[in-house]
Amino acid sequence: MQTKTTIEVRYPDCDMMQVVHHSIYPVWYESARMDFFRKMGFSFSDMNKLSVNPAVVDLHLQFKAPATYPQTLTVVTKIGTFAPRKLQLVYEIFNESGKIINTAETFHIWVGPDGRAYNIEENLPDVYEKIKKAAG
Repeated sequence: MQTKTTIEVRYPDCDMMQVVHHSIYPVWYESARMDFFRKMGFSFSDMNKLSVNPAVVDLHLQFKAPATYPQTLTVVTKIGTFAPRKLQLVYEIFNESGKIINTAETFHIWVGPDGRAYNIEENLPDVYEKIKKAAG
């Protein structure tokens, strides 16, 4: 499964040359991640009710071309690798002409109600099945 999330570049996200500041990209990836989980069938609202969270422990970004104002971008999100306690998501941002302008990977550890690593397969087998299905 892969999702496509539309991002509108906002003027306040840019420098004086109308180029998006590097600190904005992780915010876009978080929006895309929330969209991905919602479409997978385990939204952040569902996670909050269960006090379960895919905590980000690592983030890698590669800038290929600038995002500028005004643009409409598309973030494509999919699962890279996964295991009962961890998850990797892979992202690509495309500009309006279909060119990849940024790629990223986020690495997550599932954290449970006690704030410790959480085995999704053991504790929420239905959610783990959704992850397996989304990973293809």
